[in-house]
Amino acid sequence: MEKRNITEILKQITLFSSLSEQELSELATMTHISDYDKDSIIFTQGEMSKNVMILIDGVVSIYKHDSKGNEVVIGYFNRYALLAEAATLRKTPLPSSARFQTDGAILKISLDGFERFLLSHTSLSYAIIQSLLEKIELLQQNIHFNLAATSKEKVLNFYQKNPKLALDLKQYEIASILSMTPETLSRNISKLLQEEKLIQASTGYKIP
Repeated sequence: MEKRNITEILKQITLFSSLSEQELSELATMTHISDYDKDSIIFTQGEMSKNVMILIDGVVSIYKHDSKGNEVVIGYFNRYALLAEAATLRKTPLPSSARFQTDGAILKISLDGFERFLLSHTSLSYAIIQSLLEKIELLQQNIHFNLAATSKEKVLNFYQKNPKLALDLKQYEIASILSMTPETLSRNISKLLQEEKLIQASTGYKIP
């Protein structure tokens, strides 16, 4: 992909929104794009990454294997998500594996070049810190929610907070995220749809 196209893609990523044209062009010199087919493995647990990775197209699943070798999906990510940035920047082994659920592409920035770039761009460093803090907060919320919420509450919460992702994923993939069977997910979706119809019939109010 031509450099000018990479620069245009960088402009669309919130992380780099404060950079000037010249700074974006500089960043583009240390950047390349890798295309992937559906089911391609991006990285596996224990590997070391030499690139900062940003998903720019497609849907990616992040997963681990339990003690019995079963695949446990941690979550799904779509466009402009940073992937494994904490381990990459700390230069430690990646804590999980990643696979494309669709065809897609990842923008990769050389870690060595990115580190040098960070030293002279404090606003970018702050944006990365904010991204990490948001992920920590989200993880804490998910842990609390998964421990305390009912199946119906989990389903409703997922669809309310992830409308775009819900359209990209199959029901069995959503069920995996919510740690429930596809049958349980389907049953709770039916209950929620029925409740919405009852509310509309009795009050005339349509749930957004």
